[in-house]
Amino acid sequence: MGRDNGQPLRCESCGASSVIEIELTLPDGTEVEFYSCHRCETRWWNRDGESLELDIVLEMARRPRA
Repeated sequence: MGRDNGQPLRCESCGASSVIEIELTLPDGTEVEFYSCHRCETRWWNRDGESLELDIVLEMARRPRA
């Protein structure tokens, strides 16, 4: 998970570099990244470099570990 290119994170909405990244492992074992921009408060989720909608993340979080 995470970035390996050494570049600072940029907000997808405003372009600010004041973005935090939190790496999480959901109860079903899925690894996801949560991002939040301090400037415009945009939040987004990714899994394996692909964007996820919040409802999908919540659904995955409700699944029990296999």
